[in-house]
Order: sequence, then C-alpha cells, then structure tokens
Amino acid sequence: MRLFSATLFALFLLSAATAADLERGRTIYSQICFNCHGPHLEGGQGPSLKDQYWQHGSSPDAILNTINKGVPGSPMIAFDAVFPESDRLALRDFILSEQEGLREMVRSVYAREPFKGKRFSPELFAGVESESQTPLPENHLYMDRNADGVMRVTAKLHVRTADEYGFSIRPIGRTTVYLNGEEIHYDDEATDKKTHFSKATHLEPGIQEVEIFHEEKVANSYRFSGSLRGGGQVFALNGRSLEGNIPVVIKAGPVAKVVRKRIEGLPPRVLLCLLPNAVIVAYDPENGGVVKAWHSAEINQTPSLPDRSAKPSEIKGEPISSAMNAPVVSGPVRLLSYEIAGDSVVIRSRIGDADTETRVVPDGARSYRLETR
Repeated sequence: MRLFSATLFALFLLSAATAADLERGRTIYSQICFNCHGPHLEGGQGPSLKDQYWQHGSSPDAILNTINKGVPGSPMIAFDAVFPESDRLALRDFILSEQEGLREMVRSVYAREPFKGKRFSPELFAGVESESQTPLPENHLYMDRNADGVMRVTAKLHVRTADEYGFSIRPIGRTTVYLNGEEIHYDDEATDKKTHFSKATHLEPGIQEVEIFHEEKVANSYRFSGSLRGGGQVFALNGRSLEGNIPVVIKAGPVAKVVRKRIEGLPPRVLLCLLPNAVIVAYDPENGGVVKAWHSAEINQTPSLPDRSAKPSEIKGEPISSAMNAPVVSGPVRLLSYEIAGDSVVIRSRIGDADTETRVVPDGARSYRLETR
C-alpha cells in the first residue's frame, strides 16, 4: 500500500489558514452562527453545516459566497457588510476544517463510443468532450432513469482521521476509482474476475482527489452502489437527487398543536404539545407527567432527507432545565382523550378510579405550566 502525503488542512483551504484564523472563525461561529446551525454545526433552525448535502455548494468559493451574500428568502443574511473580509474568510475556513467525507462532487456524462474496449483512466478522458456536467449538491452519485453514457465523477474527500480508507463497489457494469492519481479499484463484468481488485490506502488528515468512472447497460437504469470506509466512518457513494424536496417541519402557530411522532429517547406514546410560544412539552400519558420540554422549538419530520436514512422525527430547540418529571400517582394511568383549547392542550386521564384533567399552558415567552383539576 502506498502512503499518500496528503495536504494538511492549512494548505487545502484557499486562504492559507493559520491556527489563529481557525480560532477566529470558531469564535465568530460560536457567537453568531450557532443560533441557527447548532453549537456543533449539526443544524437547528438552519441546515447542518457538516453533512453531505450542501444545497448552495460545498466548495470554498461557494461557502464564502453564501456567507457574503446570504440566502434570499431565508433567515441567512448577507455578512459582507457585517464582518471584514478577514473574518468572513476565517469563518469559511473554520467551517471547511469541520468537514468529513465527499464534497464538491461533479458528474460528467460522456458518449460511450470513445471508451469501448479501453480501460478507464483520467488520461483517457482528458481528450474527450463531455455531453453534460452537473454539480451534485447531495454529494451522492445518481443518474437519470434510462440515462445512456459513461459517468465520470470528480470529488474532494475531506479526511479528519488518519486511517486505512477503501472503496466497496457493487460489481455491475464496470467501475474504476482513482484516489490522488492512483488506481485503487477496478472491476469489469466483461473481463476475468482475477484481474479485479480493490485496495485500502492509508490517508492522513487533509483533502484528497477522487475520480470515479462507471458504465453499465441502459436497461439497468444505473444501479451503481458503493461506499467509502475509513476513520471509523462509512460514507455512502450513491443516493438520489434531493432537488425539489422540501423538509417537513412543524412550527408553532397561533393555537396549540399535539403531535404524535416517534422521537429517539422519548416514550413511544408521548404527546408532543407544541404551544404558540414555540415551547414543546413531551407529556407521557402512561405516567401522567412531563418527560422533557424545549423552548424556541420545532419538530423536523424529515431529518433523514439529507442522508437518505431512516431517522425518526427530531426536535430542534433549547432544553428547559426546569421541566417537570413524572408525578407520583396513586394508581395506573389511562389516557382518555386530549384536545386543543386555544393556546393550550387539555389532557384527560383516569388515575386509579379518579378522572383528572391536565392543561398544558404557555407561560411567558419560553416556558409552560401544568394546571391540574
């Protein structure tokens, strides 16, 4: 196996970012950006800044442009008149330093004829004009149904952990992968399997150049599938287009709402009471108490949208530390009914032999109270 001397983070960032630059970027992020994008770039009111889906582009230039110009029609304002250029570059470089996996993916499609009977290589494609070039903001490979042609994908691989990295590709049609100019995967259903190979390569933290060449029959509807493993992570190579998909988010309105969704870490029958003050109260009808509560909150029903996973719905908000625990009850609790009463939620239960009514009511801008009768 060949050891690649990968460019360090300070070299692959467009501005030669120093430790001081990255610390300045981290400071700006923790003061401003975390409000929408979460303290660890995991997303909140705004999108995640470290997963594979970058709707407005994941290149250094694209990220800087979003910082400078903002996103019209969203809470993301233009910062070119707020911070000096040095601060905006530092913020960009900090965000880039937190990336891991494939970014800046571009898919090019070529006619098949120039490549018949020839083994794929970057040099072979250098003298052929592509029929189309498409940036893939999801940083996953996909093709239109019944697409006809040879696919060439270029991408940058951001590595944060020194480890052995390798590609696992389902053998269909033919596929070749180059990493930093070296062929590390080859398979072709028309050739002897003994000539096929896929090897792991040791990579140090930095940015790597990836090229993937793939061709299969039109009848297959491009069923390319594969993954990249390394650094304790598995990065999916294939997926689907998210163009036109809009996340489904439940936000507070003028009247209260009750949402019943599976949320990791909460009881399966929990009632999520979303109050007009954007407070969510997780009420457990099986013990008659509050499990957790959040202010400045909303419910994302499609957290799986960026990574095509099967994640359950999730709550975005700030925990309320004084949220009440389950009360001590004198007998078994049975939920009878619940209903919306303006800005409140009315929950009727039977505790032992007695019927009770609990109201979940907004209390100020960031809290709630329970009224039991």
